[in-house]
Amino acid sequence: MSFVTRCGVSLLLATLPLFSVAQSKCDVELGHGLIITDSVIRIVDNGQTRVQINNDNQLLIQGYWIDLSERETQVLNEYSKGIRDTVPELVSLATDGVNLGLSAIEQVVEGMSDKKPEVLQTQLQYVERALMDKFKRGDDFFFIAPQSLSKIDDFFTKEISQKIHSAVHGSLGAILMSLGDAFKSREGNIEDRITDMGQRMDIITKEIDKSLQKKAQQLESKADEYCECLNTLDETEARLQAIVPRLAAYDLVQIRS
Repeated sequence: MSFVTRCGVSLLLATLPLFSVAQSKCDVELGHGLIITDSVIRIVDNGQTRVQINNDNQLLIQGYWIDLSERETQVLNEYSKGIRDTVPELVSLATDGVNLGLSAIEQVVEGMSDKKPEVLQTQLQYVERALMDKFKRGDDFFFIAPQSLSKIDDFFTKEISQKIHSAVHGSLGAILMSLGDAFKSREGNIEDRITDMGQRMDIITKEIDKSLQKKAQQLESKADEYCECLNTLDETEARLQAIVPRLAAYDLVQIRS
């Protein structure tokens, strides 16, 4: 069942200004990491698979297959589909455009000087690593780390924003050294180039903030839309835990309010 079908009410409310979903915003946390492929869902901790669902109808806990009746398998199928209806779209939204933006920043900053600022490349690698620690998408999988879904926007507007700012401004020293070398060899007016560099830095910083703010708003809006779906998923998870008590040790969806 598609996200639109399962969450039609939330999507409808999101389009009506008088009934904003944000008014009923819930605090949801994922207690464990998730890796999702076309045929397998894995609930992981510290790189270790704790729970595995194959083809939406076979359950394994710590590598041991759990025998389920046909009716119990239907509950597992509902749980698996609920995960697939929410997590991949969140991961895609979180990662789309960010890596392209990092490449653009690198190209613009490098264009200010003849020398490639290695400090910028190193800092941007830190940014990419921070992003991939939370969200990762490959050709055939999605990954999301344990986290509060209601605070995804903070991750972009605070943590990622701060790291990118450090990357851009951390490269200033290398650029200034390049400008100094250019001045010594009389390759241009250093004052004009410094002024131009400052203006470009200001533009880059503002564009970064605008882009990250937009990304945060998109994620916050999507998390609000998912609120009803995640509540339903939590209820389904509770039903599955009643069938398989061992699953309670790997509680995935945690509703805080």
